[in-house]
Amino acid sequence: MTKLIPEMIEPVTETLFAELKRYVGFDAADEALLAAFRPTVRAHFDRIVDVFYARIHLHDGARAVLVRGERVEGQLRVTLRQWLVELFDGPWDESYYERRARIGRVHVKIAMPQHYMFGAMNTLRGELVPLCPDMRTTVALERLLDIELAVMLHTYREDMLSQAQRAERLAVQAEKLELARRAQVAEKLAAVGTMTAGLSHEIRNPLNAASLQLQVLERRLRRLPGDVQGPALEPLTLVRDEIRRLDHILEDFLQFARPIPLNASKLLSLNGLLSKVTTFMQEQVRRKQVRVVVDTAGELTVPGDEERLRQVFLNLLLNALEATPEGGEIRIACTQNERHCVLTIDDTGPGVPSELRERIFEPFFTTRAKGSGLGLPICHAIITQHSGELKVDSNPRGGARFVVTLPKA
Repeated sequence: MTKLIPEMIEPVTETLFAELKRYVGFDAADEALLAAFRPTVRAHFDRIVDVFYARIHLHDGARAVLVRGERVEGQLRVTLRQWLVELFDGPWDESYYERRARIGRVHVKIAMPQHYMFGAMNTLRGELVPLCPDMRTTVALERLLDIELAVMLHTYREDMLSQAQRAERLAVQAEKLELARRAQVAEKLAAVGTMTAGLSHEIRNPLNAASLQLQVLERRLRRLPGDVQGPALEPLTLVRDEIRRLDHILEDFLQFARPIPLNASKLLSLNGLLSKVTTFMQEQVRRKQVRVVVDTAGELTVPGDEERLRQVFLNLLLNALEATPEGGEIRIACTQNERHCVLTIDDTGPGVPSELRERIFEPFFTTRAKGSGLGLPICHAIITQHSGELKVDSNPRGGARFVVTLPKA
């Protein structure tokens, strides 16, 4: 005897809207009752809209949401009246569900709290139900309003989850970009480290030899008559300056690739460090006719490496001096709080564009024609080694502002 195997029947997937209608018992009979009620209730739509928005104006929170959502009440009135028309016109199918779901998404867009939806639906329920001609129509309307609220809450929740997922994806992408950036920086540093070994021997030694020969040549030229010395010494001076510049760039490469260990055990006077740096730069400041103002709030003491911190302050002050036009001002302020000393250097130059502030501490990034792009990264590394922070901002009076934060002693 042949045994018959029943065919596999694909289960029918029920839509959310169909499930909601089945759950509350909304069927074709209810649709017919609402269609019959339609001519009567239409005459009350304008009054219901007036009542609805009068209630909103009595509630500060709901009114504030509409303002924050940049919605115009006149437009909302039209939308609510259309919502009432569709509520009784139907057809109550999947397209009807999609139109109603969009309302929930609008609520998310204007940041409408969920509990306001209950209040709004209760207002509409209170105005519509008393108009029903009999109990059967009342039940049909109550079922449909329950479905409406469920649809709005569901789409509200789904859209909120979607926004959270989008935010999470963006955060992951940002993290990946940051990891890629760090990997790129690490790759550059590895390349610098490899190159440094060769630079130390292959470039510095020839530079030292060239510098010694220039000194010998200069001594010989100075033995010549005075009218001959000037034209001969001028190109010599240019060559000597370029050798010094190359030596400084090489020093930056060496220091960045192989940082010198810090001796941060000493307690240092921040006021004393600044005094040494400003005294050292007095002649450059005088030649450029720039005013330097130092404002310190009492004696400030920090633990640190004096030579390295002096290098940071000197570099920041040189940058400020270079950026400040003739006759401008550099203001240095020192303050302290319970845990930190804060040094602020303001200049009256063009400032640092906002789009470059995230990059100026990256190795090899520079806007100068002759810069190595390592001065500020080295300063940033030194301050970080001191458990501090170096950041750039805009000066309220115009120009750039560099802020150094260091732990107090």
